[in-house]
Amino acid sequence: MLVQSGDQLEVDITAIAHGGHTIARHEGRVIFVRHAIPGERVIVEISDVTKSFARGNCISVIKASKHRVSAPCSYARFDACGGCDFQHIDLSYQWELKSEIIKEQFSRLAK
Repeated sequence: MLVQSGDQLEVDITAIAHGGHTIARHEGRVIFVRHAIPGERVIVEISDVTKSFARGNCISVIKASKHRVSAPCSYARFDACGGCDFQHIDLSYQWELKSEIIKEQFSRLAK
């Protein structure tokens, strides 16, 4: 099935990526998902599709991470300002995820 903008897909979030996105896959295509946490199963609404990947927003959480918390900012959601990419994640796990991002970025630069 070809992924198109507006599609809603049920996906498993497997990893964190730069810029507050998480990573899921659907039929071999990478999907960068905002407002999800690795280990979650979510419904993602596709917002943008390119030749090699898609982007989308978590619109519903089917299986939540134990690290999910209520965001203190009322605008911390996919259809709002976009400045609160980690507020739905408990602070200690935020640090762990950000450390993973830095390690991954340095490993790419070191090649």
